[in-house]
Amino acid sequence: MNLGPPPNGVNRIEPIPCGAMRLRCLVLALSISALLAGCSLVPSPAPTDTGPEDSGLESVGPEPTEVEFGKILGPWQPSPVGLGDPQIAVISDACAAAAREQLGEPEANLPTAVVDARGENVATAILADEERAIECRVRIDSGGTATVDGVARLAPSMVAPVAAAAISVSSLVQVPDREGDRMLLIGRVESSASSVKIAFDDGTRVVASIGNAWYTAWWPGHVRMRALGAVDAGNLTIASGEIPAGEVDARMGAASWWLDPRAPAPTPDSTSIGGFVREEGCASGRTPQGRLEGPLFDLTETDVTVTFGVRPLPGAQDCQANPAFPVTFNLPEPLAERILLDGNAVPPRDATKPPPG
Repeated sequence: MNLGPPPNGVNRIEPIPCGAMRLRCLVLALSISALLAGCSLVPSPAPTDTGPEDSGLESVGPEPTEVEFGKILGPWQPSPVGLGDPQIAVISDACAAAAREQLGEPEANLPTAVVDARGENVATAILADEERAIECRVRIDSGGTATVDGVARLAPSMVAPVAAAAISVSSLVQVPDREGDRMLLIGRVESSASSVKIAFDDGTRVVASIGNAWYTAWWPGHVRMRALGAVDAGNLTIASGEIPAGEVDARMGAASWWLDPRAPAPTPDSTSIGGFVREEGCASGRTPQGRLEGPLFDLTETDVTVTFGVRPLPGAQDCQANPAFPVTFNLPEPLAERILLDGNAVPPRDATKPPPG
């Protein structure tokens, strides 16, 4: 598998077609039972039961028990906590609400692909369909309330589905939200895999949460993994992953776009659109050349919402003004009498005018 740099950016962007109306669903994160006893990266006991729980984190249905809260809020463990539907619902609903406020309605309506919880009151959720995906980082308090620390679009080029007998790394990042930090891993795996395991130089292992051809896990500190593999129901390795040399981050930063005011206005027959994209994050005044993602499309009878994103530059960047970057892209169908909107804004704004600022 090749985990080299993303393809070089070009000014002409091919569209990602708009699919059918997305329906939100809740998917039970699969628990893992193949963990070897005693494998831990920190002094915490290995769990004795990672099966699904029946009670939830909120007042819907039975009240959660002390044991269940102990698993979610207690010490980190190398295998995922078994989550019941009510618990997944609390996390997914919090992520959807944050996505609706910060990213927009299409992201809020994404189905839940996988949820990972393994102690220290933190959880990771991936909401995704065939076209787009978001990462959501959540904290759960002792009362069962889920608070979103961050929600972000994931770059389509970084989270593409993998072929048979394959596993990929989309994100491997250091997260400074606990004492000593932690490493967060997110990736794609072939749909027939029943488990994803991460091995370290000291012989310990971490088992990822897996669902809908996605996997995710986290572990304390800055320890780098030595091996990554997917196994089938018989615990036989079916895919081995290439380990990145450094950090890899699939999250996208925001990018506004608008029509080129010097070009003729689009007509009802137009499919080719020319405009400008401006990265909203700090980029030391550089263009998004080679880092531009999208466009993503949402089509209705009255408008066409077009959304771009930019993979951020590594390391600290100066926050000087970013230049406008020219792009030409193709709509999935003629514009007709619809208006063009910039999906970077919530709600989407009129793309015939440059964004403020």
